[in-house]
Amino acid sequence: MSTTFVEISNLNKKFSQHQVLNQLNLTIHAGEIVAILGENGTGKTTLLNIMLGLLPADSGEVQLFGRPVSDLKQSMPLRGNIGVMLQQASLPGNLTVQEHLQLFSCYYPNPRPLPELIQSCGLSDIVHQRFSSLSGGQKQAVLFALAIVGKPVLLFLDEPTVGLDVAARQAFWQQIRQAKADGISVVLTTHYLEEADQLASRILVLKNGQFIADGSPAALKALNQTRQLCCSTRLATSLIQSWPEVQQVVVFETAEKTDAEALQQLQIQSLQPEQTLRRMLALDEQLSDLTVSGVGLEQAFLQLTQHKEHSA
Repeated sequence: MSTTFVEISNLNKKFSQHQVLNQLNLTIHAGEIVAILGENGTGKTTLLNIMLGLLPADSGEVQLFGRPVSDLKQSMPLRGNIGVMLQQASLPGNLTVQEHLQLFSCYYPNPRPLPELIQSCGLSDIVHQRFSSLSGGQKQAVLFALAIVGKPVLLFLDEPTVGLDVAARQAFWQQIRQAKADGISVVLTTHYLEEADQLASRILVLKNGQFIADGSPAALKALNQTRQLCCSTRLATSLIQSWPEVQQVVVFETAEKTDAEALQQLQIQSLQPEQTLRRMLALDEQLSDLTVSGVGLEQAFLQLTQHKEHSA
């Protein structure tokens, strides 16, 4: 049985009259990369701050490594097990990257060797630059290095790739994968669904103060019965959209008219793909370039949150 790193029971938190967290329960085990998803304002950062002892809960229990979260204030060994990278973190801009790394390494009894840390986090080319001169992606790489300098076994990341371009985001994902390979468990809050899909072994969807879904990316996507059909057809998009099982029709390309109707490349989302295929084959014998696939995590997330809201 894997070791329990985080145990939360019946957690409640209210701001003014808004119940942000409502009787929330959560268990996180060693070896997991857990992504917490939710729309802005659903309480992801609030939950993270409570887990880190930075914000008091109104009621409920939070334990880290079997000890109350309040013990973090008095126990340096307990704090040393944890690495943190918060969304609003900042550093003095006049210090170089190396100076920041040297300073933070002094906080821990057995820090990671700086040459190894610099190499693994891709900081070799910027180690002598002042923090204020770095790009957004470079600053995030430095903050990540500081979060793992103390050899934590559990790493908390709060929206770590907000504002980064595609290349910087993918480079950061690789750092998280490497942390997992090094034996670090990760709790990640994000609103980038692709990020959760790429990294997480487990995804939690937070809404109305509670988790409405908990499972692997594949399991969450399997909950959505929608399938995506891609094809080339001469059928009118208005006709296909009128079928009750069809949720959406997107035109990718329209060729010049050679017959009565133009040939179109379509992407169709259908709740009953077999029924949609039967209709199309009956009406268009020239249907071609056909593929059928499951939908991505984004569509699964939307279906989950919309369904819960409609049924509330």
